[in-house]
Amino acid sequence: MTIVKGTICSRGLGHMSRRMCEYADVFERATGERLIKGTINVDVGEEITINEDFRIRGSEINEPDQDLLFERCRINGFRAYRIRPLDAMGKGGWGDHIIEITCSEEIRPNSPGTQVEIAFFPMDQR
Repeated sequence: MTIVKGTICSRGLGHMSRRMCEYADVFERATGERLIKGTINVDVGEEITINEDFRIRGSEINEPDQDLLFERCRINGFRAYRIRPLDAMGKGGWGDHIIEITCSEEIRPNSPGTQVEIAFFPMDQR
């Protein structure tokens, strides 16, 4: 297990919230659960490459040029998912130093400046 600490950043432009509202059934099918809409953006201060567990293809959410990669993790002990937007050029989202996290439970506090802990697991423990 790898544990990183980070700081919640200010909220983004709401793109992930919009996707998660418009295509809630796609997200539920992919994760097996109803997620809180949107993500918490956590600056971990270094690039951490995503270890993809599964993905939502862009064609499933009317974004054919960008997939959403998911990695199972925990944030402050809650079961969660890291979501990494990835386009054909290998870019998207905030980059790999800002971790976008979502889960089926409301994480509090979640305001900018709050310190959190994210745990990533080896493939055989996910």
